[in-house]
Amino acid sequence: MVRHDILHLLSEHAGEYVSGERISQQLNVTRAAIWKQIKVLQGEGFEIEGQTRNGYRLLKCPISLNEWVLKQSLNTTSLGCTIYLEDELTSTNDRAKELARQGGVHGLTVLAKHQSSGQGRLQRQWESPRGGLWMSVVLRPNLSLADASKITLAASVAIVDALWELFRLRIGIKWPNDLVIKGQKLAGILGEVVGEWNTVQTLILGMGINVNFTREQLSAPLNATTLYEILGYEVDLNDLTASILMHLETELMSLERKAFEELRLSWSERAVGLGEEVKILRGEQVFQGIFKGISIDGALLLEMKEGEQSFSAGEVQLRSTMSKYF
Repeated sequence: MVRHDILHLLSEHAGEYVSGERISQQLNVTRAAIWKQIKVLQGEGFEIEGQTRNGYRLLKCPISLNEWVLKQSLNTTSLGCTIYLEDELTSTNDRAKELARQGGVHGLTVLAKHQSSGQGRLQRQWESPRGGLWMSVVLRPNLSLADASKITLAASVAIVDALWELFRLRIGIKWPNDLVIKGQKLAGILGEVVGEWNTVQTLILGMGINVNFTREQLSAPLNATTLYEILGYEVDLNDLTASILMHLETELMSLERKAFEELRLSWSERAVGLGEEVKILRGEQVFQGIFKGISIDGALLLEMKEGEQSFSAGEVQLRSTMSKYF
Protein backbone atom coordinates (compact mmCIF):
# COMPACT_ATOMS: atom_id res chain seq x y z
CA MET A 1 0.00 0.00 0.00
CA VAL A 2 1.44 3.36 -1.07
CA ARG A 3 0.32 5.10 2.13
CA HIS A 4 2.23 2.62 4.25
CA ASP A 5 5.28 2.95 2.03
CA ILE A 6 5.19 6.71 2.53
CA LEU A 7 4.91 6.24 6.30
CA HIS A 8 7.86 3.84 6.37
CA LEU A 9 9.97 6.32 4.45
CA LEU A 10 9.00 9.28 6.64
CA SER A 11 9.45 7.30 9.86
CA GLU A 12 12.98 6.33 8.80
CA HIS A 13 13.75 10.05 8.84
CA ALA A 14 11.64 10.98 11.87
CA GLY A 15 11.49 14.72 12.42
CA GLU A 16 13.33 15.42 9.17
CA TYR A 17 11.93 16.59 5.88
CA VAL A 18 11.87 14.17 2.96
CA SER A 19 11.42 15.81 -0.42
CA GLY A 20 8.49 14.95 -2.63
CA GLU A 21 10.92 14.21 -5.43
CA ARG A 22 12.77 11.65 -3.32
CA ILE A 23 9.55 9.95 -2.25
CA SER A 24 8.38 9.93 -5.86
CA GLN A 25 11.60 8.31 -7.09
CA GLN A 26 11.81 5.68 -4.34
CA LEU A 27 8.17 4.65 -4.58
CA ASN A 28 7.82 5.16 -8.33
CA VAL A 29 4.65 7.25 -8.02
CA THR A 30 3.84 10.81 -9.08
CA ARG A 31 4.19 13.74 -6.71
CA ALA A 32 0.48 14.42 -7.17
CA ALA A 33 -0.27 10.87 -5.98
CA ILE A 34 1.98 11.42 -2.97
CA TRP A 35 0.17 14.61 -2.05
CA LYS A 36 -3.16 12.80 -2.31
CA GLN A 37 -1.99 9.99 -0.02
CA ILE A 38 -0.56 12.50 2.48
CA LYS A 39 -4.02 14.08 2.71
CA VAL A 40 -5.55 10.67 3.41
CA LEU A 41 -2.97 10.01 6.15
CA GLN A 42 -3.65 13.38 7.73
CA GLY A 43 -7.33 12.48 7.76
CA GLU A 44 -6.42 9.27 9.66
CA GLY A 45 -4.75 11.34 12.37
CA PHE A 46 -1.12 11.39 11.24
CA GLU A 47 0.46 14.78 11.85
CA ILE A 48 2.49 15.35 8.69
CA GLU A 49 3.95 18.75 7.90
CA GLY A 50 4.54 19.79 4.32
CA GLN A 51 6.74 22.64 3.07
CA THR A 52 7.06 23.66 -0.57
CA ARG A 53 10.85 23.48 -0.81
CA ASN A 54 11.61 20.95 1.91
CA GLY A 55 8.99 18.23 1.41
CA TYR A 56 7.21 16.32 4.16
CA ARG A 57 8.01 15.24 7.69
CA LEU A 58 6.15 13.00 10.14
CA LEU A 59 5.59 14.72 13.47
CA LYS A 60 3.07 12.50 15.23
CA CYS A 61 1.13 9.25 14.79
CA PRO A 62 -2.53 8.82 15.82
CA ILE A 63 -3.43 7.31 19.19
CA SER A 64 -6.62 5.86 17.74
CA LEU A 65 -6.42 2.34 16.31
CA ASN A 66 -4.41 2.28 13.08
CA GLU A 67 -3.09 -0.87 11.42
CA TRP A 68 0.26 0.62 10.41
CA VAL A 69 0.94 2.15 13.83
CA LEU A 70 -0.10 -1.05 15.59
CA LYS A 71 2.25 -3.15 13.49
CA GLN A 72 5.14 -0.84 14.42
CA SER A 73 4.30 -1.32 18.10
CA LEU A 74 3.93 -5.11 18.02
CA ASN A 75 6.67 -7.23 19.52
CA THR A 76 5.11 -10.69 19.25
CA THR A 77 5.89 -13.87 17.34
CA SER A 78 2.39 -14.95 16.36
CA LEU A 79 -0.35 -12.88 17.98
CA GLY A 80 -1.27 -10.01 15.69
CA CYS A 81 0.51 -11.64 12.74
CA THR A 82 -2.61 -10.89 10.68
CA ILE A 83 -4.74 -7.88 11.58
CA TYR A 84 -8.29 -7.03 10.54
CA LEU A 85 -9.23 -3.54 11.68
CA GLU A 86 -12.78 -2.45 10.89
CA ASP A 87 -14.57 0.82 11.58
CA GLU A 88 -17.65 -1.05 12.81
CA LEU A 89 -18.64 -4.67 13.36
CA THR A 90 -21.58 -6.31 15.06
CA SER A 91 -19.04 -8.25 17.15
CA THR A 92 -15.30 -8.89 16.80
CA ASN A 93 -15.87 -12.42 18.12
CA ASP A 94 -18.41 -13.15 15.37
CA ARG A 95 -16.03 -11.86 12.69
CA ALA A 96 -13.12 -13.81 14.17
CA LYS A 97 -15.23 -17.00 14.15
CA GLU A 98 -16.00 -16.48 10.47
CA LEU A 99 -12.32 -16.00 9.65
CA ALA A 100 -11.35 -19.03 11.75
CA ARG A 101 -13.79 -21.22 9.80
CA GLN A 102 -12.19 -19.90 6.60
CA GLY A 103 -8.77 -21.05 7.79
CA GLY A 104 -7.65 -18.03 9.80
CA VAL A 105 -4.25 -18.71 11.35
CA HIS A 106 -3.29 -18.79 15.02
CA GLY A 107 -2.82 -15.22 16.21
CA LEU A 108 -5.15 -13.59 13.70
CA THR A 109 -6.52 -10.49 15.42
CA VAL A 110 -9.78 -8.66 14.72
CA LEU A 111 -10.35 -5.13 16.01
CA ALA A 112 -13.28 -2.77 15.62
CA LYS A 113 -13.57 0.90 16.48
CA HIS A 114 -17.21 0.25 17.38
CA GLN A 115 -19.35 -2.84 17.99
CA SER A 116 -23.08 -2.59 17.36
CA SER A 117 -23.87 -5.89 19.12
CA GLY A 118 -20.98 -6.68 21.42
CA GLN A 119 -21.47 -9.66 23.72
CA GLY A 120 -20.38 -10.51 27.23
CA ARG A 121 -20.81 -13.69 29.24
CA LEU A 122 -24.18 -15.45 29.38
CA GLN A 123 -25.32 -13.64 26.21
CA ARG A 124 -25.31 -10.27 27.94
CA GLN A 125 -24.89 -7.18 25.78
CA TRP A 126 -21.49 -5.47 25.93
CA GLU A 127 -21.65 -1.75 25.17
CA SER A 128 -18.85 -0.78 22.80
CA PRO A 129 -18.66 2.96 22.03
CA ARG A 130 -15.91 4.49 19.92
CA GLY A 131 -12.68 4.98 21.82
CA GLY A 132 -12.70 1.55 23.43
CA LEU A 133 -10.50 -1.45 22.67
CA TRP A 134 -12.70 -4.18 21.18
CA MET A 135 -10.53 -7.10 20.09
CA SER A 136 -10.75 -10.83 19.35
CA VAL A 137 -7.88 -13.23 18.70
CA VAL A 138 -8.03 -16.57 16.90
CA LEU A 139 -6.11 -19.11 18.99
CA ARG A 140 -5.10 -22.60 17.91
CA PRO A 141 -3.03 -23.58 20.96
CA ASN A 142 -1.10 -26.75 21.62
CA LEU A 143 -3.17 -27.52 24.69
CA SER A 144 -5.42 -30.23 26.04
CA LEU A 145 -9.11 -29.53 26.53
CA ALA A 146 -8.58 -29.07 30.27
CA ASP A 147 -5.66 -26.67 29.84
CA ALA A 148 -7.34 -24.64 27.10
CA SER A 149 -10.11 -23.72 29.53
CA LYS A 150 -7.48 -21.69 31.40
CA ILE A 151 -6.91 -19.31 28.49
CA THR A 152 -9.41 -16.75 29.82
CA LEU A 153 -7.47 -16.76 33.11
CA ALA A 154 -4.29 -16.13 31.14
CA ALA A 155 -5.97 -13.28 29.26
CA SER A 156 -7.06 -11.57 32.47
CA VAL A 157 -3.50 -11.69 33.83
CA ALA A 158 -2.15 -10.40 30.50
CA ILE A 159 -4.46 -7.36 30.51
CA VAL A 160 -3.70 -6.59 34.16
CA ASP A 161 0.04 -6.80 33.48
CA ALA A 162 -0.26 -4.55 30.42
CA LEU A 163 -2.17 -1.89 32.38
CA TRP A 164 0.43 -2.00 35.13
CA GLU A 165 3.31 -1.80 32.66
CA LEU A 166 1.86 1.18 30.78
CA PHE A 167 0.05 3.13 33.50
CA ARG A 168 1.06 1.64 36.88
CA LEU A 169 -2.60 0.84 37.58
CA ARG A 170 -3.49 -1.90 40.06
CA ILE A 171 -6.40 -3.76 38.50
CA GLY A 172 -8.25 -6.60 40.20
CA ILE A 173 -9.62 -9.75 38.58
CA LYS A 174 -13.19 -10.62 39.50
CA TRP A 175 -13.73 -14.31 38.78
CA PRO A 176 -14.17 -15.54 36.18
CA ASN A 177 -13.49 -12.87 33.59
CA ASP A 178 -14.06 -9.28 34.71
CA LEU A 179 -11.36 -6.72 35.46
CA VAL A 180 -12.25 -4.10 38.06
CA ILE A 181 -10.81 -1.07 39.81
CA LYS A 182 -12.40 0.33 42.98
CA GLY A 183 -15.33 -2.01 42.45
CA GLN A 184 -16.11 -0.78 38.93
CA LYS A 185 -15.77 -2.89 35.79
CA LEU A 186 -13.06 -1.79 33.37
CA ALA A 187 -12.79 -4.81 31.06
CA GLY A 188 -14.27 -8.19 30.26
CA ILE A 189 -13.17 -11.37 28.50
CA LEU A 190 -15.17 -13.90 26.48
CA GLY A 191 -13.80 -17.19 25.16
CA GLU A 192 -15.79 -19.09 22.51
CA VAL A 193 -15.11 -22.41 20.82
CA VAL A 194 -15.23 -22.81 17.04
CA GLY A 195 -16.55 -26.21 15.92
CA GLU A 196 -16.39 -29.42 17.93
CA TRP A 197 -14.08 -29.28 20.90
CA ASN A 198 -13.38 -32.92 21.61
CA THR A 199 -9.76 -31.97 21.27
CA VAL A 200 -8.60 -28.37 21.36
CA GLN A 201 -8.66 -26.85 17.91
CA THR A 202 -9.72 -23.23 17.87
CA LEU A 203 -10.72 -20.77 20.54
CA ILE A 204 -11.87 -17.21 19.89
CA LEU A 205 -10.73 -14.96 22.71
CA GLY A 206 -12.66 -11.69 22.91
CA MET A 207 -11.43 -8.80 25.05
CA GLY A 208 -13.26 -5.54 25.66
CA ILE A 209 -11.67 -2.62 27.51
CA ASN A 210 -13.26 0.74 28.30
CA VAL A 211 -10.57 3.22 27.28
CA ASN A 212 -10.89 6.63 25.63
CA PHE A 213 -14.44 7.68 26.43
CA THR A 214 -16.35 9.02 29.40
CA ARG A 215 -18.53 7.08 31.83
CA GLU A 216 -21.55 8.99 30.51
CA GLN A 217 -21.32 7.10 27.21
CA LEU A 218 -22.34 3.90 29.00
CA SER A 219 -25.80 3.06 30.31
CA ALA A 220 -26.56 4.56 33.71
CA PRO A 221 -27.20 1.22 35.52
CA LEU A 222 -23.78 -0.17 34.61
CA ASN A 223 -21.25 -0.19 37.43
CA ALA A 224 -18.36 0.54 35.09
CA THR A 225 -15.52 2.98 34.53
CA THR A 226 -13.02 3.83 31.78
CA LEU A 227 -9.28 4.46 31.55
CA TYR A 228 -10.05 8.05 30.56
CA GLU A 229 -12.03 8.55 33.78
CA ILE A 230 -9.19 7.03 35.83
CA LEU A 231 -6.21 8.69 34.16
CA GLY A 232 -7.73 11.96 32.98
CA TYR A 233 -6.30 11.69 29.47
CA GLU A 234 -6.63 9.61 26.30
CA VAL A 235 -4.13 6.80 25.83
CA ASP A 236 -2.55 5.28 22.71
CA LEU A 237 -4.78 2.35 21.75
CA ASN A 238 -2.06 0.90 19.53
CA ASP A 239 0.46 0.71 22.38
CA LEU A 240 -2.19 -0.80 24.66
CA THR A 241 -3.16 -3.43 22.09
CA ALA A 242 0.47 -4.35 21.42
CA SER A 243 1.24 -4.68 25.14
CA ILE A 244 -1.78 -6.91 25.79
CA LEU A 245 -0.92 -9.19 22.86
CA MET A 246 2.69 -9.45 24.03
CA HIS A 247 1.71 -10.41 27.58
CA LEU A 248 -0.97 -12.79 26.30
CA GLU A 249 1.54 -14.54 24.06
CA THR A 250 3.86 -14.97 27.05
CA GLU A 251 1.08 -16.48 29.17
CA LEU A 252 0.01 -18.84 26.37
CA MET A 253 3.57 -20.07 25.95
CA SER A 254 3.69 -20.78 29.69
CA LEU A 255 0.46 -22.76 29.46
CA GLU A 256 1.87 -24.79 26.58
CA ARG A 257 4.88 -25.57 28.80
CA LYS A 258 2.43 -26.84 31.45
CA ALA A 259 3.45 -24.01 33.82
CA PHE A 260 -0.06 -23.48 35.17
CA GLU A 261 1.13 -23.03 38.74
CA GLU A 262 2.82 -19.77 37.69
CA LEU A 263 -0.42 -18.56 36.11
CA ARG A 264 -2.45 -19.58 39.15
CA LEU A 265 -0.11 -17.62 41.42
CA SER A 266 -0.21 -14.53 39.18
CA TRP A 267 -4.00 -14.73 38.95
CA SER A 268 -4.45 -15.21 42.71
CA GLU A 269 -2.28 -12.17 43.52
CA ARG A 270 -4.81 -10.02 41.62
CA ALA A 271 -8.04 -11.79 42.59
CA VAL A 272 -10.86 -9.72 44.05
CA GLY A 273 -12.51 -11.25 47.10
CA LEU A 274 -9.80 -13.83 47.81
CA GLY A 275 -10.03 -14.90 51.45
CA GLU A 276 -13.36 -13.11 51.86
CA GLU A 277 -16.83 -14.41 52.43
CA VAL A 278 -18.62 -14.44 49.09
CA LYS A 279 -21.88 -15.58 47.53
CA ILE A 280 -21.96 -17.74 44.44
CA LEU A 281 -25.12 -17.58 42.36
CA ARG A 282 -25.89 -20.56 40.13
CA GLY A 283 -29.31 -20.25 38.61
CA GLU A 284 -31.64 -19.87 41.59
CA GLN A 285 -29.16 -21.54 43.94
CA VAL A 286 -27.04 -19.47 46.31
CA PHE A 287 -23.82 -20.77 47.85
CA GLN A 288 -21.96 -18.89 50.56
CA GLY A 289 -18.46 -19.44 51.88
CA ILE A 290 -14.85 -18.28 51.83
CA PHE A 291 -13.27 -17.72 48.42
CA LYS A 292 -10.10 -19.86 48.59
CA GLY A 293 -8.76 -19.33 45.06
CA ILE A 294 -8.76 -21.48 41.94
CA SER A 295 -8.02 -25.17 41.50
CA ILE A 296 -5.45 -26.75 39.20
CA ASP A 297 -8.11 -26.93 36.48
CA GLY A 298 -9.07 -23.27 36.90
CA ALA A 299 -12.31 -23.75 38.88
CA LEU A 300 -13.26 -21.43 41.74
CA LEU A 301 -12.81 -22.97 45.20
CA LEU A 302 -15.33 -22.12 47.91
CA GLU A 303 -14.87 -23.24 51.51
CA MET A 304 -18.32 -24.00 52.92
CA LYS A 305 -19.58 -25.48 56.18
CA GLU A 306 -19.91 -28.87 54.53
CA GLY A 307 -16.45 -28.69 53.00
CA GLU A 308 -14.70 -27.28 49.95
CA GLN A 309 -16.63 -27.11 46.68
CA SER A 310 -15.50 -26.09 43.19
CA PHE A 311 -17.40 -24.07 40.59
CA SER A 312 -16.49 -23.99 36.91
CA ALA A 313 -16.44 -20.77 34.90
CA GLY A 314 -19.60 -19.91 33.00
CA GLU A 315 -22.13 -21.22 35.52
CA VAL A 316 -21.75 -18.85 38.46
CA GLN A 317 -21.43 -15.23 39.42
CA LEU A 318 -19.32 -13.84 42.21
CA ARG A 319 -20.75 -11.31 44.65
CA SER A 320 -18.29 -10.24 47.32
CA THR A 321 -19.97 -9.33 50.60
CA MET A 322 -17.08 -7.05 51.56
CA SER A 323 -15.65 -3.89 50.00
CA LYS A 324 -12.02 -4.94 49.52
CA TYR A 325 -11.41 -3.98 45.90
CA PHE A 326 -8.42 -2.95 43.85
